[in-house]
Amino acid sequence: MWYPSLIIESIVYQLQAIDAELRVQHAYHGLDALSETQLHPLLSQAFAAAPHGVFREVGYPSSPLERPNNAQRQRCDLVLTPLKQQLLIDPVQEQRVHDQALGTLFESIADDFVHDPESAPPESGYWIEVKSIAQFSYVDGVPGPNSKYTSDLLVGPRADVIKLASDPLIHHGAALVILFCEDENIGTHDMAALTTELIKQDLPVTLPEIESFPITNHAGNGWCTVGLIRIKL
Repeated sequence: MWYPSLIIESIVYQLQAIDAELRVQHAYHGLDALSETQLHPLLSQAFAAAPHGVFREVGYPSSPLERPNNAQRQRCDLVLTPLKQQLLIDPVQEQRVHDQALGTLFESIADDFVHDPESAPPESGYWIEVKSIAQFSYVDGVPGPNSKYTSDLLVGPRADVIKLASDPLIHHGAALVILFCEDENIGTHDMAALTTELIKQDLPVTLPEIESFPITNHAGNGWCTVGLIRIKL
């Protein structure tokens, strides 16, 4: 159902288009200056022409808390559904609907209005957590070497892998790591080093899909390396 090579191809095409647009605008800052939250809506647009749907900030389908409220739930950056405009079933919201129906005239038919029958179960979606990491970053608008680069590289994606792998209702997922580095060799090497470290820690990941392309160098980052590190279930 899901082809990681096509997913990363769409993402890379979108990032290249953003970089080209910023270059035409003679923007002072480049693609590497965008925060993760700024990247999320731009990445979702990568699938505008795709045959499947895309949603942002989706609550994880399972929760260690019973009936958690929205503030208590962990959320996934991007979720793809098999079909365009297809909604995603939210088991937590279903629990709430059942709770509200208990003891009312609607209790016996609660299942009939919980969700659209054509909605996609969470098991069929593709869940993506995004991490953007730069070798050279901006502090108060001034670019320089990122002193937290190594820790950002090892800690953030690891946490995303654990979140995705820990949810029993997620059957397809990946940590999307966007590295901005001085050159192509550093990005490729560091993506491989990250994956090796995750495997050493016995985390359920496969070898990633990796694509690299040059970007306009504003801060010291001349290349963008994108890795889709898939969860192995």
